[in-house]
Amino acid sequence: MNAQRPDNDSPAASSNTPTTTDTLQAMSNPIRMRILGILRINGPRTVGKISQQMNEAPGAISYHLGQLSHARLVEKVASPDGDRRKSWWKARQDSTQFGNGIEDDDIDATSKDLFRRTAALSHEMAYERFLDKLPSLPDEWSEASANDDHVIRMTADDAKSMINELDEVIRKWERQAASASQKKEGTEPVALTLQVFRWIP
Repeated sequence: MNAQRPDNDSPAASSNTPTTTDTLQAMSNPIRMRILGILRINGPRTVGKISQQMNEAPGAISYHLGQLSHARLVEKVASPDGDRRKSWWKARQDSTQFGNGIEDDDIDATSKDLFRRTAALSHEMAYERFLDKLPSLPDEWSEASANDDHVIRMTADDAKSMINELDEVIRKWERQAASASQKKEGTEPVALTLQVFRWIP
């Protein structure tokens, strides 16, 4: 889960690689993944604002924020307007890298599997939200979207090399977005989901 900030809020402290069972279990929920994405992309938000955006009950949002906080993925921050009646939260990291660290032997296989399946479901739900909104979006965004899949014959090492090359391309556009997002007219958050896996017929 990577997120580039489109606004002027202070960035989260650092990237995060989940390396513990507790962290994976905390993230293995579609609502929590979406909350984390909202905080990373939009910056600090109140429980009420998150609840309104997600159309979920404030009590449910507070519960899930508590679970994310326990895993040190989010934290409470002071209210910018000094109103202590509002509960403000921010993400502690700007992205989650799901990579080699996830294969550590001290993480149980069930947690790894649950995280992967939850991530896949979250990606599907995000794409469905886009499709629901698509009829009301400008035509340019319809033309700028892609939903492609390819099956290529390669070794595991080939696949790793391809992933590294694709990662470099993504990082290039992230750096460009970070330096130009406030200057370019028409800039909007764009989701990019990269999945590489052994094809099973």
